[in-house]
Amino acid sequence: MSNPDETSIEEWYKVNYSRVNATAVSNSLANKVLHKLIEKPFKSNLGLEILEVGANRGEHLKFVHPDFLRYVMTDLRPIVNLIQGGIARVENQIADVESLPFADKSFDRVISTCLFHHLENPIKGFEQLRRVTKDGGKVSILIPNDPGIVYRFLRRVTTLRNAKKLSLYTEAELIHAIEHRNHYLQLKTLLESQFKNDKILVSSFPFKFSSYNLNALTVFHIHKIE
Repeated sequence: MSNPDETSIEEWYKVNYSRVNATAVSNSLANKVLHKLIEKPFKSNLGLEILEVGANRGEHLKFVHPDFLRYVMTDLRPIVNLIQGGIARVENQIADVESLPFADKSFDRVISTCLFHHLENPIKGFEQLRRVTKDGGKVSILIPNDPGIVYRFLRRVTTLRNAKKLSLYTEAELIHAIEHRNHYLQLKTLLESQFKNDKILVSSFPFKFSSYNLNALTVFHIHKIE
């Protein structure tokens, strides 16, 4: 894949992403850890309207307690949801997180899984998530600790090992270099600035204490004050 353009990158994600990336392989340990880390504080979603941005194929939905009132999944491309199963309370929409087509204070919960390191303007994305969240609502944003030490080690022994077996190592590294345009420390600073008036709690993996280099994943659970 020399000089990849937007079309070839999209095709790579369509064909190879779920074959190569450890967190995208259905029922893999990495996949389960990622989604469970986001949902751990939410034992119930009774009566809540929930928005998930960058939903991809809807992989996160099966980890969400199903007593919600409404669940809206958005992505830049049509969502081929493998899990929805015709649930009337679940909606799929094409939308850009940097310009969401929803009114202010529309949702009780907003979820973002592995999205912000891809964005051209993450500040706009953070602004939009806060805008569409109701006062008193919750925002959960997962950010991989790329390029921290543990993140790079786990990626090498999982994703890159998968890629090597499929003769896709060079392509996987190239796509990662192009798509992971925002690093963890940058995003953490921008997030804390945008949500400075709100309460922020942090959940990390594999350790409970907050460490950029010693954790692979971090979820920022934000309680919007007003």
